[in-house]
Amino acid sequence: MTHSPAPSPIDESERLAALEHLSVLDSPPEPGFDDIVQLATQLCATPIGLVSLVDRERQWFKACVGLDVSQTHRDLAFCAHAILAPDAVMIVPDTHLDPRFKESPLVLGPPYIRFYAGAPIITRQGSALGTVCVIDTVPRTLDASQCNALQALARQTAAQLELRLLNEEREKQTLTLSRQLDNVLGEHQQTLSTLRHAQRISSLGQLTAGIAHDFNNLLQAVSASLQMTRLKARKPLEVERLTEIGLQAVRQGAQLIHHLLAFARREEPSVHAVRLDERIEHNSDLFGRALGATTQVLLDLQAPAQAVMCDAHQLDAALLNLLVNARDALRGAGQIRVATCLRAVRGDAQLTDGDYLCLSVADDGPGIPEDVLAQVFEPFYTTKASGQGTGLGLSQVYGFALSADGIARIESRAGEGTTVTLWLRRTETV
Repeated sequence: MTHSPAPSPIDESERLAALEHLSVLDSPPEPGFDDIVQLATQLCATPIGLVSLVDRERQWFKACVGLDVSQTHRDLAFCAHAILAPDAVMIVPDTHLDPRFKESPLVLGPPYIRFYAGAPIITRQGSALGTVCVIDTVPRTLDASQCNALQALARQTAAQLELRLLNEEREKQTLTLSRQLDNVLGEHQQTLSTLRHAQRISSLGQLTAGIAHDFNNLLQAVSASLQMTRLKARKPLEVERLTEIGLQAVRQGAQLIHHLLAFARREEPSVHAVRLDERIEHNSDLFGRALGATTQVLLDLQAPAQAVMCDAHQLDAALLNLLVNARDALRGAGQIRVATCLRAVRGDAQLTDGDYLCLSVADDGPGIPEDVLAQVFEPFYTTKASGQGTGLGLSQVYGFALSADGIARIESRAGEGTTVTLWLRRTETV
């Protein structure tokens, strides 16, 4: 009598599909499954233990103790018989007495199986994929507790197979997400680069508009000086004085062009200690010509020999902006008061403690409405008619104050005029 292979289960196609879906066949050893066969052999006191999965034409061992092979042909598989009854542990106490196996090459030759017990590994859908089995070379059997333990290990194996599949799917999803994240980051970097370029173009446009605003103020001084020169042509000394004022405005304009080029080249501004009162007095004639004959500038300079760290030409431009804004606020003849003083600051929410030079420009115009006051330092905000203002003058003033470790503040009341004060950090270095 020859050995007879086990017939296929009635759900063979579903069973094989489930096994293929797990993607476990021919995978490398894994500790979780090795632990299961170790426990099985110890609980059942056998020399051989297997986690055996029954494939289409073979049985393949996911974990193995006591054998040197990783698979056998399905026709020789004891487990192929065990999966025909998924709910029970198949026990063969003595293969020599069982007609299904007594002629098997695995009984008559290595590993000389005399005892076999296998608990089917069942999926949630009820398909038996293989077994957790134990083998001995002598006849024997298992008691009820050992059978229960073997079934528990089979259930644990089924759970491990599902967990393994979930982990693989999670790793694939993680890899997919990682690739998507890399793509998004790449797109983000490209977008960020484009945004930076757009911001730089915007900044260049803002700076250009601001310099055009400041340059226009200087041109007014040049124009006023040249007009007076023409009227005073017969008075050489007066002509010389007026010419010097015009040349001073031209030099200021050249510095503005220098700032524009420095920005384009990303150069840092020329910062050094500037004596505030001296700088204001030096430019007083220039400021007066820029404002015109109907505006009187009163100087109240109370900070002699005190200095701030800043770019001197940015200081000039900021002060000229304040003066021109004050003149425009007068809407006709009036007075502008330029004052300096030294103030000690302690516990201010916006300024660090220390000594500050306060430069204030006050007009006696109609004042600024409260709803407008909070917006005057914002770039491009202006209350002037279209074509008469860029909205950058006070924004430039505020930026200058910040660059000098200070801040710009504005106070105004209806009918009482407006005062803009620059709080500039005092420096010991002169």
